[in-house]
Amino acid sequence: MKSLNIWLAHRMLLSKKKVGFISWSGLISILGVAVGSFALVISVAILNGFEREVRQKIIGFESDIRISGNMDKKLSKQVETKLEEIKGIESYSFFLERKGIILSEHDRCLVLLKAVEAKTKAKVQAKAKVERSEIPKVGTKAKESSPVRPLMEPVGSLAGPVRPLTDKIPIVHIGRRVADRLGLSEGDRIKLLSPLDSQIYSGIPTFMNATVGSIFTTNILDFDDRYCFIPLEAGQLLFNQSGTTHGVDVRLAEGAKKEWVVQELNLTIPGKLSVFTWEDLHQTLFGAMKLEKLGTIFVLSLIVVVASFNITSTLVMLVIEKVREIGILRTLGASRNRIRRIFTFQGMLIGGIGLVGGLFFGLLFIFIQHRWGLILLPGNIYFVKSLPVSITSGDVVIIGVIAVILILISIRYPARIAGKLVPREAVHFEK
Repeated sequence: MKSLNIWLAHRMLLSKKKVGFISWSGLISILGVAVGSFALVISVAILNGFEREVRQKIIGFESDIRISGNMDKKLSKQVETKLEEIKGIESYSFFLERKGIILSEHDRCLVLLKAVEAKTKAKVQAKAKVERSEIPKVGTKAKESSPVRPLMEPVGSLAGPVRPLTDKIPIVHIGRRVADRLGLSEGDRIKLLSPLDSQIYSGIPTFMNATVGSIFTTNILDFDDRYCFIPLEAGQLLFNQSGTTHGVDVRLAEGAKKEWVVQELNLTIPGKLSVFTWEDLHQTLFGAMKLEKLGTIFVLSLIVVVASFNITSTLVMLVIEKVREIGILRTLGASRNRIRRIFTFQGMLIGGIGLVGGLFFGLLFIFIQHRWGLILLPGNIYFVKSLPVSITSGDVVIIGVIAVILILISIRYPARIAGKLVPREAVHFEK
């Protein structure tokens, strides 16, 4: 019986119409659903692609897990012992983080100085994908051509005598925007100043001579304009916090369960320390990206809504034209439910062709763009060379469900009208 309903729906839909506009209206309905589905798939894929790229870069720049809290040498040793015992941890690095000032011959810049361990930082940051060697190894060896000399002239706008903290010249790694602002290149001499820890009130501010070891580019958020990396020993001296650290960056091994490691850390480390994942540190950013994705789906679903109105109008006109045929079927014993199902199948045929076509061409576009990257993006604006796209089966299912629900809603009214017709009314209407 179901196959008969489908056959009748197919015959009524494709039969010759007295009013040619019905055929065009059905075609426009198919194209409307196809365009709406295509737009939804492409938009979600682009948003997913950018979110994936940002996610990868942030994971590489930051770390999988961060333990935050002031730690002295004794507490640092306890934490280090616990980190060695937990499975799934590939590497870790203690750090100090504090605002500081970089002074060059031309200008000064307020940055976030992050003092990290020289040996482990390269491992912690190994997964990053940026231009110019992500976060390079942090060492304290200066170039031989960089002589050590205490400064006695004014530094920037700080007039009067100044004194260096140490004769050792640490190597500093700065972001591209910081370097451009200060007119710096690799090998240039700079001065580091921690305003919160310097004895400016005594009239003799303390600073640290340093050498630009490398300039990194991440092109994400404000990292290139904010972060600078120095050796941990130099940071402890500059910040006047000998033997103290502010936290630990933890990199997990491939395949390690992050939730399990976080749970183990919360159970074993002292209570005054806090454990964060990279999602926790950037939850505002990714929350905004998810909200943007939901908003995009909602707005573009309006295209399918408009196409659904077209389906409704097409079926209503089809019911009006096929009143005589409906009357004949009712006379032959067809129930009202069967008539409703016939027109429901017609609506599903119109909407289904559009939905399948839109999803097919959308997925085809995503495959071509992901494989060959045909659509390129300007490098001076975006941090990727080509338009990133990524789609999951869950996204496709959600888009399909939204479209099917809207199509079913649009079918309900004309199918109900067709089901209410009785043979006598149908014959009278034809007269």
